[in-house]
Amino acid sequence: MTRSVRVLGHREREALETLLLAGGTADTWMRHALATGGTASFVGVFDGAQLIGAAIARKGAISASSLTGTEAAEAMVPALRALGPWFSVVGPVRPCTAIIRALAPRGVFRVDREQILMAVESAADLLPGTGRLRQARADDVPQLAPLVARYRREDGLTLPDEDQGRWIRTHVTERVGEGAIYVVDDDGELVFTGAFNFRGRSGSGLGGIFTVPDRRGEGIGARGTSDLCRLALTDGPLTTLHVDARNEAALRCYERAGLRRVGRFRLTFR
Repeated sequence: MTRSVRVLGHREREALETLLLAGGTADTWMRHALATGGTASFVGVFDGAQLIGAAIARKGAISASSLTGTEAAEAMVPALRALGPWFSVVGPVRPCTAIIRALAPRGVFRVDREQILMAVESAADLLPGTGRLRQARADDVPQLAPLVARYRREDGLTLPDEDQGRWIRTHVTERVGEGAIYVVDDDGELVFTGAFNFRGRSGSGLGGIFTVPDRRGEGIGARGTSDLCRLALTDGPLTTLHVDARNEAALRCYERAGLRRVGRFRLTFR
């Protein structure tokens, strides 16, 4: 059989859905992207008529299906480049590592690491929540933006010599307007925040989870994460997040909330 690579269209949607369903939890975001945006920006590798690998480049963010092999991932890179500039590669380790090596073999990146993928599928597995989680409001932004800035520095997403204050405030304002950010409010003090990176009938992905330093150790992080997961499970079959593989404190927190470790991701930002 001859392998071929092409940008996918509506005729390949069924084959793409089948591949992504077979990929399981690791392909939750790609299933969400297909459900909400169609086949636009998806690239596939075919062995004859069979789809054996897929990737997406949408709004500068690249990911790949978990069942995509190394050679198939590398073969898609020219087509991914043709879809426009990229700023991140996030997804299953094997295909995303192959893509990064082909995209930028000598690259120096802002962030480049492995993450632990975690998931929960049943609300029965979740820790009791805080009972105080609410959607963030516009009037929370002055207090919320510094928390997001602190989170980004602790997580290594902002470099030590960078001043991202203006960008963070704009970003937080936009995300609050989208209804994506949630907080735990303790008598007017925001002590916890977390956000939905995506949310829908295919599943949800959490990110930006942060507890203020002087309230850590009280269980707020685990219970707030549980609240977010429970909310997400009203929309879809599972909730996911991924966290720096070196961050044992966060991993233990999310396990207490009720999530389990299910795989490894590559996280690379230019």
